[in-house]
Amino acid sequence: MISNHIKRQLSDPDGLDFDGLRRNGIDLLQSLSGKKWTDYNLHDPGVTLLELLCYGLTDLVYRTDFDVADFLTDASGAIDFEAQALFPPQAIFPNQPVTDIDFCKLIYDRLPEVDDVWINAGSTGGRPNGLFSVFVKPRESLFHAREVSDEDLRQSVLALLSQNRNLGRDVEEVRIVASRPYMLAGEIEIDDSRPAAEIYADLYFQCAKMISSGGRISRFEEMRAKGMRWEDMLEGPLTGHGYIEDGHFSVPNYEIDSIKLIALAHHVPGVKQVKKLCLMTRKGKEIPWIRLAQTEAVCPVLEFPEDPALAQELRLVHGKAPGRLPEGAREDDPKMHGRHAVQFHEQVRLYIKKFEFEHEAFRSGDGNLARLLDLPRGQYRPLDAYGSIGEHTPAIYGINHYGVPKSEPAHVHARALQLKAYLYPFEQMMANYLASLQGIKRLYSVDATLDKSYFAKFLGNEEIPKVEMLYVDGIAKADIDAVLREQDPFAQRRNRVLDSLLAMYGEVFPDNALRRYDLYHADGLDLHLIECKIGLLRHLCALSARRGSAMDLQQPYGDGNNYPAIMHRVQLLSGADPRALGRSLTGDILHGEVKYISDARYLETLAQQEDYPQQLSYEQTELLATGADVPPGDAAPMPLPHGAVAPTLMLAGIHSENYRFYATEDGQGWLCLNAADAQCWPIMRLPLDAMVAAGQSMRGQLIDLNRRCEGFHLLEHVLLRPRAADATRAVPEEFYAHRVSVILPAFTARFADPGCRAWIEELIAQNLPAHILPQFYWLNFPLLAQFEQRQANWLGLLREASMGRPADGLDEAAGQLIEFLNKNAPYHTNRVWV
Repeated sequence: MISNHIKRQLSDPDGLDFDGLRRNGIDLLQSLSGKKWTDYNLHDPGVTLLELLCYGLTDLVYRTDFDVADFLTDASGAIDFEAQALFPPQAIFPNQPVTDIDFCKLIYDRLPEVDDVWINAGSTGGRPNGLFSVFVKPRESLFHAREVSDEDLRQSVLALLSQNRNLGRDVEEVRIVASRPYMLAGEIEIDDSRPAAEIYADLYFQCAKMISSGGRISRFEEMRAKGMRWEDMLEGPLTGHGYIEDGHFSVPNYEIDSIKLIALAHHVPGVKQVKKLCLMTRKGKEIPWIRLAQTEAVCPVLEFPEDPALAQELRLVHGKAPGRLPEGAREDDPKMHGRHAVQFHEQVRLYIKKFEFEHEAFRSGDGNLARLLDLPRGQYRPLDAYGSIGEHTPAIYGINHYGVPKSEPAHVHARALQLKAYLYPFEQMMANYLASLQGIKRLYSVDATLDKSYFAKFLGNEEIPKVEMLYVDGIAKADIDAVLREQDPFAQRRNRVLDSLLAMYGEVFPDNALRRYDLYHADGLDLHLIECKIGLLRHLCALSARRGSAMDLQQPYGDGNNYPAIMHRVQLLSGADPRALGRSLTGDILHGEVKYISDARYLETLAQQEDYPQQLSYEQTELLATGADVPPGDAAPMPLPHGAVAPTLMLAGIHSENYRFYATEDGQGWLCLNAADAQCWPIMRLPLDAMVAAGQSMRGQLIDLNRRCEGFHLLEHVLLRPRAADATRAVPEEFYAHRVSVILPAFTARFADPGCRAWIEELIAQNLPAHILPQFYWLNFPLLAQFEQRQANWLGLLREASMGRPADGLDEAAGQLIEFLNKNAPYHTNRVWV
């Protein structure tokens, strides 16, 4: 019903409409100058200017109320969701396969040559928990043999499972299930809606899929039409070809009977009545039902008989509509004879091939998720476009684009410029506000180049007529930015914005702990926090979905591309260097130009220098004015003195206050390092004017070396299990199942702190799957190098074994790692994080 009156426009509840702003402005004027200015009527010029400013503010309020999508839309009309850390459903909803059903769905979706798959994860035969066996039923045509061999299919399944392996789990075996062929027999009444050969072929094809193909894939658009939500459809591993239901994979036994076949046949278009339908062997024996356990290595399949006579065991009976009864058949004898049976048999073959081709295309095609998903769209708006409020003043004011007439005397022109200068600060603030609105999509993004949280706009003659006459020479946008930057706490504001983006996904970054234990970013810790949070946001989908994932056993370890997701996650949360991910933590020293030696050997090396000052005390040296700290990795390319590092050098050399110098004659001096024993180590002799650069270079390289060594290795105990039948180990029964050993360096500056060690252990334990129990080992450099050597040998053999190749010595290599862990038990902490 149409209202017979216009609704009254209500005031803005926040007081941001014109009346509210004007009222607040008058109140402020009265409180500030009530004793001197008492005329607040409309004719007062001050009130007129106040109203102009309020009018300008209403435009800012109007632009602030645009849809969020409009703020994020760029000039091309698109939203860069990745840059805004806004992830589409197909990226944020799915997760790493976790359950056995998840792995069945993964195999069925990724490998079109698989018709059915089931998993046996029981801990039988003394094998540890975490192992599972996979039974794969290959896809077979109704006519010809498979194109993929059993071994090729087995290797494909092993590779897929290795890529998607979880911590504490491993494949014990992949078994290709043998097929047992059957045919259809029975009698079915059909109508005239479809050709008889097409109905026959459809029956055979649908029954074949039900008998041998357990999984059911539905197109995404079909499930959406049924009302299914995206968050439900994309639960579990991402299936690219369609939605796969859990029902079949959760059934413990395989069972097929005539009732199921008849129920399926009733849904085939063209079928009126099913008088009889069952399976039949090649020898003609009718099978009313089949029941198999999932542990059996055989599965029934349906084959289309090559002999036209055998195909007549499934008889189609038609009504009296002319031209629809199979040619050559009589009503009292539905079987066809001679050439008519051969022709009908060939027609059925063609229809079945058509159905198989369509099904294969569906299994191999793309589900077009991106096309089906309707992501938010916005309208691009030039939010920073600014028009001067002076354009709305009476012409007599002389500050609009018409200006003051040339006929007016000079003092009138001067007063107009004076008024324009008076209004300029207000206009600049409003223009800056609009520029900040335009900059929202950069502020709320993962743009690592952003260096400001407030944005400024340079007001030129286009925005305010003749305003540039008021500027001193050389003023540009950079000067406006510089003024605003003085009031911009960028690092704090940017960190808070990134915290809010992380909070959308339930993530909390440990700022306080990192501030406490970070030793490498004394003057740029807030910027380092920004870098870490941006890294976490950029990899959030993978780090969340694959949180419990493990390394791919079929890929090499040590090149920085193959590691569990938790390692990357902990590196980001702890502020560690991503260069240590999936790499040797001692390799940069062992295989580089720097040697790692003991403190005693390092002091002996220093003492061999000419004119080396013996027993140099702290009081004899002076603090080295190093100037601004050198960021890690940005030090001058000067080699470390003497090509060696020592434990004390790694710890003390990262602090700028430990660098001192001892001056000698002829403008020379010794670069010294204040060690923990309150003595100064004379590192090297060099000119005094080169002392600062040398100290900065040495500190920068030591920081970089420390950070490249700060990572950890994750050793899964289930992978250390004996492979040979006669292999025995003197380990507790619970050693293999759901346990990992975490190997960390104890020799870096940060990890030498017991408090930091406890924090890192807690961080790792919190991010591990709940059923995984970690054991932590903090090793010095020689022990860590020894572990990495044994681990590399074992992983090489394990890679060969995971691909089905001979791996002689795998049990021996695993035994050496277990022996290493047992021998270094004193380096294992007794803390257990729950």
